[in-house]
Amino acid sequence: MENTKVQILDTTLREGEQTPGVSFKISQKIEIVKLLNQFGVDYIEVGHPIVSKDIYSFIEKVSKLKLNSKIIAHSRLLKKDIDKVIELNIPWIGLFFDICEDHLEKKYGVNEKKALEMITDSILYAKKRNLNVRFTAEDASRTNIVGLIKVAKIVEKAGADRFSFADTVGVLHPKKVNDIFTKLAAEIKIPIHGHFHNDFGLATANALQAIQSGASCVDVTVNGLGERCGISSLAEVVTALDELFNVKNSWNFKILNDISSYVGKISNITNNDTRPITGKNAFTHNAGLHVSSVIKDSSFYESLNPRKFNRKRHYYIDKFSGKDALSYRLKRLNIDLAEKELCELLHTIKSKPEIKKWSDEKLVSLYHQFYKTQISR
Repeated sequence: MENTKVQILDTTLREGEQTPGVSFKISQKIEIVKLLNQFGVDYIEVGHPIVSKDIYSFIEKVSKLKLNSKIIAHSRLLKKDIDKVIELNIPWIGLFFDICEDHLEKKYGVNEKKALEMITDSILYAKKRNLNVRFTAEDASRTNIVGLIKVAKIVEKAGADRFSFADTVGVLHPKKVNDIFTKLAAEIKIPIHGHFHNDFGLATANALQAIQSGASCVDVTVNGLGERCGISSLAEVVTALDELFNVKNSWNFKILNDISSYVGKISNITNNDTRPITGKNAFTHNAGLHVSSVIKDSSFYESLNPRKFNRKRHYYIDKFSGKDALSYRLKRLNIDLAEKELCELLHTIKSKPEIKKWSDEKLVSLYHQFYKTQISR
């Protein structure tokens, strides 16, 4: 995968806003667009304009911004939906339709032949109106491979610019992703996108596998937001590509944490403390041996440098801490203790397991109490 050109489509403003309880204000959405553009994603999916007036108004404002990222709007296979995208002067449209054979009759009341006609007609309608088209095969992961390839070929023949595979209910694993995407890539020439839900916690792994197996672009959201358990996380995917697969792009890693924090705040979806890269504990060390080793050489217990993400390394103090961690934290507070005093202070900390976190304020207070005890002896 090294030196492979990989594109990223961020769908925080469409898939992400479908997270239960999440609704962004227009001003907040504009800020997210600007941050994602500054970070360097290739596509920003801005939503479905026919859903509500606020989404329409937001997309209208976005269409007037000067951005490097391409803007793509979501749309059903309906002329009125497509016309709304044209009306807003958005260059890319993301058409979608569930192609799983078992769903067509129950969900849409159509057979396979009619479904394929609808897909073809909608792509032709959009292309004749100078739109760039990405067609997403919804629930592709539960569609048999013969039927999937048949749809992909029809989509390509109709003139679509991209074919997107959606693991809508997150049931795939990397081996299966490899099997499907390898076969798809051998059958069609247009670029293939991947959209993976996280119901089994495999969304990021599946996205990375898809790229190794022929996909040129994957969908992500900030903090992995989305329906149910969300989808592949922006920070996880781009960092893994950069660090583990040596895929280099013009991504601005310095602002990843800012994007994560901002979206976490306005979505009211707390960013898990243990989330990779952007989580509170991502660069925090606790156990005595770990801290002692990291102080000598951070690579002993770190695979990523926090400076890459404009973050800092932290050493936690509690009953698991050792002398090196305590000494480091105290010196940052301009407190320098001799070996004996340091050991006595550490003993006091270890004797108070009910205190789960020793903040700077608590450490200073403990030191003053300890110092007074020493004087009175």
